[in-house]
Amino acid sequence: MYSSISKGIALLVLMMTGNAQAANAEEKTQVSFSVQPQQCVTMRQGRDCFATLKIQWQHALAPALCLYQMTNEQTHKQLKCWSNSSQGKAVIEFESSENIHYQLRSFEGDKLIAEAEVVVSWLHKNNTRRRRWRLF
Repeated sequence: MYSSISKGIALLVLMMTGNAQAANAEEKTQVSFSVQPQQCVTMRQGRDCFATLKIQWQHALAPALCLYQMTNEQTHKQLKCWSNSSQGKAVIEFESSENIHYQLRSFEGDKLIAEAEVVVSWLHKNNTRRRRWRLF
């Protein structure tokens, strides 16, 4: 049913996709990316949490990289870029009531290199019921 040529093409396509995945995984292992602190705690649910984030990265190569703040799938904000540098640092003021992802992306091709998340948590759940004080 199938010719040997079509089998060879299918094998070549599978090998090429496998090599691309291996190269992408290899590039991610060459980078060290950290965001400190990884958690921000606020008193009540729904209130903004404030923190000073220290972001550091180190890459075996010296590519041009940019740091992005991802609030959701559609919106992202470019914070800082580095060119021809094998390491970088950034200090960012964090203010949010929701979890935020930080991504390190290549300047050319906008390829994801590394990602970290800052988780917002709270001590007390937001209670919509108000307490009423009575003296008698």
